[in-house]
Amino acid sequence: MSRRWSKAIQGMAFFMCALGSVPSLAAPDAVAGKAKAQLCAACHGENGVSALLGFPHLAAQPQLSIFYQLLQFRDQRRKGGGMEGIAATLSEQDMRDLAAHYASLPPPPPVAGGDAAKIARGQQIAQQQYCSSCHGAQLQGQKHVPRLAGQSSEYFVQQLRHLRSGARADMDGTMASAARSLTDEEIEAMAVYTRSLP
Repeated sequence: MSRRWSKAIQGMAFFMCALGSVPSLAAPDAVAGKAKAQLCAACHGENGVSALLGFPHLAAQPQLSIFYQLLQFRDQRRKGGGMEGIAATLSEQDMRDLAAHYASLPPPPPVAGGDAAKIARGQQIAQQQYCSSCHGAQLQGQKHVPRLAGQSSEYFVQQLRHLRSGARADMDGTMASAARSLTDEEIEAMAVYTRSLP
């Protein structure tokens, strides 16, 4: 078994343990999540599409992905944008409800008319890096893996640079390993490509 997949399995074991700690909670409630998302809207937008540079779009993100990121912020495994303080105030039921709400929203609209050469280059890099093996065929995300399609370019670039430098840790080291070999030009091309996807 490759080291990459071994790390992925270890990461999933951690994630499933985190989920296993919430057996008595009610099912995620998107309606309750919408009410709880009022504070989130200031940065992430009323419909989960942020108008602020450097803030992620949450609309149509996989439910487990949002839940997992909130857990990381709460447990100080991930830092940034003041999310650690916000997540510290949330119960695990709150996190599940918020995740259900954002997962139920329509995805951000793709940006049409981007630089065709950059889009093609970004697609080529994404194929070379096997991004679809974790993020889905159209990079729409799946299970605990985030949606890249339609994501804010500024946020995408910022996060890949943080993963490359080690400023942001990931669950199993897979993303840090993939980002380490990327140049700024390649990261920017991938950001243009992913932002163009529906």
